[in-house]
Amino acid sequence: MTEPKTSPQSIAQILQQGLFHHRQGELRPAMERYMEVLRINPEHAETLYYCAVIACAEGQFKEGVDVVRRAIKFGPATAKMYNVLGQALDRLGEPLEAIKAIDQAIALDPNLAAAHGNRASILVDAGLPQEALKSFDRALELDPASATDLVNRGALYETLGRPAEALKDYDKAIVCAPGEPGIYMNRGQVLKDLGLIELAEGAAESRRFAEAIASYDQAIKYAARMHEAYAARGQIKMMLGDWPAGFADYDHRGQLATPTYKALPDARWHGEKRDGERIVLTAEQGLGDTIQFARLAPWLAAQGHDVTLLVRPGLKALLSTLKGVTIATSEEELRESDKPIRWAPLMSVPGLIKITPDTMPGETPYLAAEPARVAQWRETLGPKKGLRIGINWAPGHADRTMTSRRDIPLAAFKAIADIPGVSLIALQKGAPLEQIRGVSFRDQIRQIDADNDPKAPLFLDTAAVMENLDLVIGCDTSIVHLAGALARPVFTLVPVISDWRWMISRDDTPWYETMRVFRQDASGDWAKLMTQVAAAARDLG
Repeated sequence: MTEPKTSPQSIAQILQQGLFHHRQGELRPAMERYMEVLRINPEHAETLYYCAVIACAEGQFKEGVDVVRRAIKFGPATAKMYNVLGQALDRLGEPLEAIKAIDQAIALDPNLAAAHGNRASILVDAGLPQEALKSFDRALELDPASATDLVNRGALYETLGRPAEALKDYDKAIVCAPGEPGIYMNRGQVLKDLGLIELAEGAAESRRFAEAIASYDQAIKYAARMHEAYAARGQIKMMLGDWPAGFADYDHRGQLATPTYKALPDARWHGEKRDGERIVLTAEQGLGDTIQFARLAPWLAAQGHDVTLLVRPGLKALLSTLKGVTIATSEEELRESDKPIRWAPLMSVPGLIKITPDTMPGETPYLAAEPARVAQWRETLGPKKGLRIGINWAPGHADRTMTSRRDIPLAAFKAIADIPGVSLIALQKGAPLEQIRGVSFRDQIRQIDADNDPKAPLFLDTAAVMENLDLVIGCDTSIVHLAGALARPVFTLVPVISDWRWMISRDDTPWYETMRVFRQDASGDWAKLMTQVAAAARDLG
């Protein structure tokens, strides 16, 4: 063991100087003092620990692991050393090793609240929410004023479908950390959810939405450039039908850390008419979003605008049926013309032209299936004997590993399968198709080879199939948007906590004249809702 060249008292004095800077957030001078200690005694465990803390604070987690392991080696090892080791290992993607280290910290000091809180966060990421909840409870028993653990437990309560308990934690966190904008963000989200739940329970109205907006107001008060607060506040306003104010707030999505669209270098379009210029509307977010907001492009063209939609290549063929609209799939394609450009994100158009839910322009259908494909699928599907219904129960990404609240278990469609003479056509893609094998009515479901080539144009066969159906029933995904854009009869089933676009307490939508919206009640029981859907479907027969 290396012998200190200076007395322990001198080392202690230098260390205290480092800690003073560290507490002030002055990491560089703190590290200079720590290194001075280590030059005297390279095996000074406490100083190595603080060096590891700084390394982790600066995102150097591998170095943090190496240094804190040296601290543990030279000892005496402490709970806080193992706690930092666990945090760093978790950030390096080693959750099992991280839990082992955290458990060692707790073994050394069962009352180290931070270790219990860190253990809980790792367990949340590992998909063990109930075990995580126990650790959060213990952390907050030891340190009831930990705003971090209150916020994290509140977020876990939200995930577990316990929003009322989440709200209590956020309210406590605000008391512990007043002025922290992120807490108001979380609080706004859970208040919005509680409002939707109250309506699902039969309330005529809910004050929760106004409270949610006020919470986002507070977040913005404390962080004026917190663009996610504006965007979230905008979604509530849009959900409530205040589209002018809502879309103005929602425009802040372009300032997020990860914007929802790619900006063009040209001047922005603000809704004005300019002769001799093109309006380029850039598609963003999901396929369903593009299909939904594309409704406005033909209307703009009819008003005399030169309109181009910039979309992903797979949508070009389908969207080329929009009347009067040019479709482009790359910036290079846009530059083939010398005509000046003004651009806007596609989902900002409602705000730019100042529409409301009662003044929706355009009409359906605004997309069309290819007649030859329609005829081909009419022959493939064969003679129709009873109701022919297309069904879709989940987003269809092949790599999905988790369900969302939008997902409907295929088994819930049993009430639809029980309609006399019904034929069910699977419009589903991806991994959720595996559910067919597990349902009692699997023999009634016909799987079709439509749009299964990821390199081919999207939705062309699906659109043609829909023209041969009596009804489409699906969850909130691109399939129902396509059916609505084609003006096919479509029932859209949404969860209690639904997206802004379905608004509140409505069984219709301004976007699609042929769509009916069916909403879960507070029980969240899809099978119960499906009995209502089946009754409405029978009426079509």
